[in-house]
Amino acid sequence: MKIFCKEYEVMNFLSSDEDLKLNQLVSYLIETSNHQSIDLDRSNEKLLDMGYTWMIYKWKIKIKRYPRSHEKIKIKTWASGYKNINAFREFEVYCKGEKILEASAIFLLVDIEKRKPIKIPEEVAKIYGDNGRRIFKSIDRVNELSEVERANRIFYKILRRDLDFNNHVNNAVYLELIYEALTEEDSRVKFKDISVNYVNELKFGDEIVIDFYKAEDKFYFFFKSKDESQIYARICGVSATPIS
Repeated sequence: MKIFCKEYEVMNFLSSDEDLKLNQLVSYLIETSNHQSIDLDRSNEKLLDMGYTWMIYKWKIKIKRYPRSHEKIKIKTWASGYKNINAFREFEVYCKGEKILEASAIFLLVDIEKRKPIKIPEEVAKIYGDNGRRIFKSIDRVNELSEVERANRIFYKILRRDLDFNNHVNNAVYLELIYEALTEEDSRVKFKDISVNYVNELKFGDEIVIDFYKAEDKFYFFFKSKDESQIYARICGVSATPIS
């Protein structure tokens, strides 16, 4: 039962009301899982030397409240199972003894040269263990909407600052860019539930569109190539704030 814990103090990356931004909150989750890998002698660098890397396929995140400036948070993470190419991982965030976030993620172990996921090797599963406790039993596919009018579209070109050690857009950057796609009237929305499906990698220089749709309290974002021939990510967020 390998549960890994790490504490942080919220100092930077704050919104205008001094809450931690969504993308940085997710970055803390990933940083915590990376620290567990280091603790288990399976750092990103070591995996890359072996020809492999972890990539995230799906997220489901439920947020009770966002940490605020100068608050200390404790993040717990554990591996919760393996099935074919999928590795399941869970996260909980605590502040002042209260659980303020819970999340499930599906990771893929990817062959760097082929850029294809492989079946999770038994030796990898053994190293991380299998707690067996999943927070969310499944992570639904985010589907495109056919009967809702698009609320906004922005164009974006991937910059070097958006990339991580895998030389593709970091998963948390998507959760920063969705705020750029919002309309002005929705720009201060906070999400209490987030589902993310990563479909294809985004790399430096890619030119994309981000389409935003709103259906009552649900906000949908679709990352597509400029010519709309390829989908990169599908995201749905449920608003925690009243909808006018």
